[in-house]
Formats: sequence, C-alpha cells, structure tokens
Amino acid sequence: MKKCFTLMELVIIIVIIGILAMIALPQFFRVVERGHAAEGVTLLSYIGNAQLRFAAEHSTTAGVITDLDITDPSPSLKFFNAPILVAGVDPQNNPGAVVATVTRNANQNQAGNNYVLGIQANGIFTCAGGLAGACQLVRPREN
Repeated sequence: MKKCFTLMELVIIIVIIGILAMIALPQFFRVVERGHAAEGVTLLSYIGNAQLRFAAEHSTTAGVITDLDITDPSPSLKFFNAPILVAGVDPQNNPGAVVATVTRNANQNQAGNNYVLGIQANGIFTCAGGLAGACQLVRPREN
C-alpha cells in the first residue's frame, strides 16, 4: 500500500501557505519601507542641524546646500531625491517651520508610495503625501 498525499490534502496545504503569505507580505513591505525611510530621516537630521548652525550665524536658513557647512549628500542617495532647503526661516521666531524636505524617489519605489519627509526648525519630522497611507508606514520620530 502506497502512502502519499491525496489531491485534497495538497490543495489544503497550498491554501494554508497562501493565507500565510497574504498575512506576511504586507508586513514585510512595511518593514522594508521603514528601512528605506531611515535614509531620509538621517539625511534630514544632518541637514536640519546644519540649517540651525547656519541660522545661528545669519539669523535665517540657507536656500542652497552649498551655503551649509556640509558636503552635498545628493550623489549618494538611493531612495530619496535631492533635498530641498527652505530659505528665509527664522528658527527662533518660527520653530515649527519646515527647513528642509526630501521626496521619496520613484526609481527604487515599486509600490508608488511617493511621500515627502520634512524637518522643522524644532527638530520634529513631518511626512506628507503617498498612496494608501505611506506616511503611516514610515512614522518619522518626534523629538
């Protein structure tokens, strides 16, 4: 007597594996996107601190990255476009103003969740845009 699986047993196993995959894959993509967003958060921290140093000397924020005391990080970015600096912000009088933003690029983003991360003068990160709540996937930390 041969011992093997019946067709019904194989179908049940395939259905169980499919259900497990449906549960696990979205969570996997959320974790991956949070990892990609770390590049933007790190970059914004770097630029935000440079903007505050510039503002301490000039009482306003810089409009171009070459005015800051940092090297341009744009060539090394993989998941985000070049940062955009917001000039003319006085961090003392307007601590909630955004001083720099980065946009999630489409090259490494197959899901299409393009969003914009920003950093305010008070160090709080912001997130805007994206499809299906991309910012909820990123959850940039607040200081």
